[in-house]
Amino acid sequence: MKLPIAALAALLAALVTSSAVFGEEAETKVRVALLDVSAVSGLAGAQSGRYGPRGQGMMGQGMTGYGMMGPGMMGGGMMGGGMMGHGMMSIRIDKSTAKAGTVVFDVTNWSRSVVHEMIVVSVDSPDAPLPYDYNSWRVPEDQIKALGESGELPPSASHTVSLKLAAGSYLLVCNVPGHFAAGMATPFTVTP
Repeated sequence: MKLPIAALAALLAALVTSSAVFGEEAETKVRVALLDVSAVSGLAGAQSGRYGPRGQGMMGQGMTGYGMMGPGMMGGGMMGGGMMGHGMMSIRIDKSTAKAGTVVFDVTNWSRSVVHEMIVVSVDSPDAPLPYDYNSWRVPEDQIKALGESGELPPSASHTVSLKLAAGSYLLVCNVPGHFAAGMATPFTVTP
């Protein structure tokens, strides 16, 4: 049986571009938005708290979740849901799970006036508290399993972070002083 040249070329192109043929895995792209009040209100001075949202409060998600001082009773912030269900600042992602393999985080700082960053941290459980240094207002990075980061991003800047992740639990956090306490952490799960 003789294949027409066009069919043979199409078959060859499919084989060359097929990741399964060469043992490559598909990658998952996750869009990450680093937000604060200035990103949603347009107020350049919003990060000071003067223009904080009304309603459920400014420091986190009630008695659970992340916010001031990590998860749990103090961790969610005892003030309620705050901006977009998080704190005065938040990390929003377009998907909260991915299959094990290469995950590409497309990180954008949507702030109009504040530097933010994103660090991918491996955790045993998304509810386990991270260590916190109250003197520096940061998570001590030498005490966590940080796998990759965007680096500090000025307002409106973007950066791509590509990591090969195993199945497990992760947190995406901003570790600029005070930002983790203000709600900049979100769980991310990788499945087998």
